[in-house]
Amino acid sequence: MLYTAILVACLTAAPGSCRSHEMDIEAGASPVSAFVEAQSRAADWLLHHPELAQRSLIIRSGRSA
Repeated sequence: MLYTAILVACLTAAPGSCRSHEMDIEAGASPVSAFVEAQSRAADWLLHHPELAQRSLIIRSGRSA
């Protein structure tokens, strides 16, 4: 099954300035494994964007429109 991870990250210098980043996650039939993969991918994405801090991470089944 395909899941969409939606990471909301905000500028560390301006916490009110946030943006979302969507990632497709293929994790079989398990929402738990999708969330574990999403956490890992979000951490990697944030390493490449040090000016941003994670505000939230949610998982939705299917692909976002």
